[in-house]
Amino acid sequence: MKPSRDIKWAVASISLGKHPSHTLERKIQAAAANGFQGIELVYNELLQHAASHSQSPTESARQIGAFAADHSITILTINAFKNFEGNLQVPLSERLQHAQEWIDVALALGTRIIQVPSMFLPNSTSDSKLIVSELQALSDLASQHNLTIAYEAVAFAQHNALWQDSLRITKAVNRPNFQICLDSYHVHARIWGDACAADGRIPGGDEALRRSMQEFLSDCPKELVSYVQLSDASRWSPPLSMNDAAFESLEVRDARLLWSRIARPFPLEEPGYFPVVDAARAWLVEYGWDGWVSLEGFLKETEREECGPEVMARRGRESIEKLLAQL
Repeated sequence: MKPSRDIKWAVASISLGKHPSHTLERKIQAAAANGFQGIELVYNELLQHAASHSQSPTESARQIGAFAADHSITILTINAFKNFEGNLQVPLSERLQHAQEWIDVALALGTRIIQVPSMFLPNSTSDSKLIVSELQALSDLASQHNLTIAYEAVAFAQHNALWQDSLRITKAVNRPNFQICLDSYHVHARIWGDACAADGRIPGGDEALRRSMQEFLSDCPKELVSYVQLSDASRWSPPLSMNDAAFESLEVRDARLLWSRIARPFPLEEPGYFPVVDAARAWLVEYGWDGWVSLEGFLKETEREECGPEVMARRGRESIEKLLAQL
């Protein structure tokens, strides 16, 4: 068995550079030049584009959406609409008003998907009934505009950190426009890898991953999956210390969050060491996924001007070729 030829490949915009010269236009051009069919657009990058052009976010969205269409690039999603469900700090009415702003931008871009990671702020509730009801409200608002919510269980979440949690919540929300975003990093970082361990591993991780993938293949219906994300991670040497000054800039002091922001190369890139091939084989071969697959890389080096869209998009294409060769 091989991955489906119908798979469409995307790349996250933030993966293609973080320097001020790394514009969205350059990222779209570089993605197209390297054979990508889509791009995940990070909302904050659109805000930066709007500020640099003295435009509203919606005006920038129309401009970027048209530019992408001219280069035959689909804007797969806009992300990440963070810390929505179970948020005890902000009234639901305000959160839904903020969601409407994202919806307006999504419509202007021409994307059909808004990605929502699971809540990771500490001042939040684990009350499943409340979480589900709030996500139903968000889904119903999005459905008025024919938009889909892609819910992603993130490894550093307060309450719903596993793909099993996202499946359980998706079934409970029970809306046709509420689906799962699968991300290999968050699976591996939760049950396989440990940035603070000398060997970078969680004891028993191989077996935990094997069981997780078997459970996924038997329990997760394809119609509940929106798209798949793949990325690797670098081992910390020496191991990450929880006293590292880099934690001061984060929303929560969680090693998996810091790891996810600055040390995630594309799949099979050095010095990545996660078993990305195992997850990709389960999802793209055994599961028979034939929809969108997006590469994500989050690297501090992309802050440098020379590590720009053209370089990173080429690295992304090489990553895909290596991955397909191993599958």
